[in-house]
Order: sequence, then C-alpha cells, then structure tokens
Amino acid sequence: MDRIREAIELAGRSGVTEMEFRDGGFHIRLSRNSTPSTSVALVPPPSTQTLGPAGDPAISAALPRVVEKVRPSGHIISAPAYGIFHQRPAPGSPPFVVVGDRVEQGQQVGLMESMKVFSAIEADASGTVMELLALDGEEVDAGAPLLRLL
Repeated sequence: MDRIREAIELAGRSGVTEMEFRDGGFHIRLSRNSTPSTSVALVPPPSTQTLGPAGDPAISAALPRVVEKVRPSGHIISAPAYGIFHQRPAPGSPPFVVVGDRVEQGQQVGLMESMKVFSAIEADASGTVMELLALDGEEVDAGAPLLRLL
C-alpha cells in the first residue's frame, strides 16, 4: 500500500498523465484525465489473478482511501532540457526560491546541469511558488515539471 501511495503522490506532483510500474509479479498503472481526479488500475501481469474484490481484500478495502484529488495545476515551470536540476547556486548556499516566494518573469529559479555545463532556469511567468516538483540534484527529462506557480 505504501508503494501505491508513493506512486499516486509522484503522479500528482509531477503533472504526468500516465505512469506504469512493474516490480516482480506486481504491476500498477496510474492515469489521470483532464478532470481533477486520479484513477488507479491494478493490472495483473500475465498468468496471475486480478487484485480486487475477488483478490486481496486488504488492497480492495484500502483503494478508496488511496485515491486522492489532484492539486490545481497553476503554472508549471518545466525543465528546458535533460539534466540535473539544482535548487541552489552552490552546495550549502540558500536555494534560489522556496515555497511561498514571489517570482517575476525572467527571475532565476534554478540551475540545469548537463554534461558539466550549468544553465540558468528562469521563470517564464510571474507568480507565487506553490510547490517544488523536483528535488535538488534530481535527474530530470526535458519538459519535466520543476516548480508550480499560482
């Protein structure tokens, strides 16, 4: 159940519309449509039973508590390219922005490191930082959500 909760939280924070995980005999697919909700589908791998009312009652009973509303989207600042996202200019220094900070369009909100080259990430809109969606030092793909502004 903890893995399911973590997957749902990750899907909500990242803004992706669909995620799929496989671990041994366990397979989970999360998908989100344009309405403010998250759906969970437990999909059995080949030659296993379906989890649900006829399967594991502990999982079936817990699923309604696991599904949560997706946060309002606001404005997402995304990674311009693949690389490592840095929230601070140097180790030990304060981050560029924290939740609650007001940012203006063009203000630096992070750094992207790719092949030992650092590029500034600037806000493409003004707003208040509502959520940090990528961790300091996290490897991210191009287009991955980094911050959510309101």
